[in-house]
Amino acid sequence: MKPIKEYNIVITGVGGQGVLTAANILGWAALHAGYKVRMGEVHGMSQRFGSVVSYVRFGEEVYGSMVPEGKGDVILSFEPVEALRYINHLKQGGMVVANTKPIVPVQVSMGQARYPSLGEIMEIVEEDFKAKWIGFNAEELAVKAGNVITTNTVLIGALTQIPEFPLEEDHVREVIRLSVPPKAVDMNMKAFDLGVKAAKDILGL
Repeated sequence: MKPIKEYNIVITGVGGQGVLTAANILGWAALHAGYKVRMGEVHGMSQRFGSVVSYVRFGEEVYGSMVPEGKGDVILSFEPVEALRYINHLKQGGMVVANTKPIVPVQVSMGQARYPSLGEIMEIVEEDFKAKWIGFNAEELAVKAGNVITTNTVLIGALTQIPEFPLEEDHVREVIRLSVPPKAVDMNMKAFDLGVKAAKDILGL
């Protein structure tokens, strides 16, 4: 276990994408690694693809379940615009790991609002918040692994590759192995590996 004061993860997306499952996996992985863990979540209208956010905090000095504004080390976003919705929680120089496949809101489909381009989203993250961006189509890789429901596993795999992430890749992998149904283990391991590779390619590792 690496001694750390606190490490804060904001996990965001829309209902049905597996945000809460990802939070539980990361929380258990941190707990098994020996850290004190605090978790919190806010449920949106999950049945109507409403915004959902979960917080995972771990380390030697974590006391609240919600990540304070400006204290997040990383945002793990299942949908690109959802990363912007909670970007104020990210610290300067933090990291955004995002699935770039958008879920277009009804208001946009009806012409009542405009969905920003991926370039605009990246510019806000990188220029306005001085944060680093790792973005790729995690859903596409999940389908390649065997099922779109493994999108969360793909993103967790990518998360383990970012600089200064305290949890060991193999340790997180083992928690996933124990958390999913036996028949889904191989598929999730493939999804995890695809996420790892995607992040390594982007980071040049």
